[in-house]
Amino acid sequence: MTKLIVCILIFATASAQTPIPSAPTPHVTKFVAPPYPWRAREIRMQGETTTELQVRADGTVESAKVTMAHPFFRHYVEAALKQWEFEPTGKMFAQKVTVRFSLGDCGHVHSSNPNAYRETRVEAQLPQLIEVTTCTDPISIEVN
Repeated sequence: MTKLIVCILIFATASAQTPIPSAPTPHVTKFVAPPYPWRAREIRMQGETTTELQVRADGTVESAKVTMAHPFFRHYVEAALKQWEFEPTGKMFAQKVTVRFSLGDCGHVHSSNPNAYRETRVEAQLPQLIEVTTCTDPISIEVN
C-alpha cells in the first residue's frame, strides 16, 4: 500500500510540473479590416466590438457573431470578418476578435490638404485585436 501511495505522489508531482500545452494561435492568411463607419465618424463616435468567429477546418469563416457592438459598427465588423481566412487546421475552432474604433490625433495632417482628414489607420494583433483609427474634420470657429 505504501508503494502505491508513493507512486501516486510521484505521478501527481510530475504532472503538476508539466505545463499543459496551449493551442497555437491561428494564423490569418486573408485579412480584411472593417472600415470606420461614415455615420459614426460624422458624429465623432468611438466604440469597441466583440465578435465570435466559427472557423471551418479548411480555414474559412463559417459564421461571425457580433456579441457586443453599437449598431453603427455591427454590420461593418461582421462583413469584414466573414471574409477572413485562416491557415487550415483540420478541425473547426472558435476565435474571439475585438475591434476598437477611435478618433485619432490628426495634428500631423497638413491643413492645406482637406482630404488628408479622411485618413484611416489600421493596426492589428492578429487574430485577437484590430484597432481602426480615423481623423475627423476640423471644426472651424470664426470669431468676430
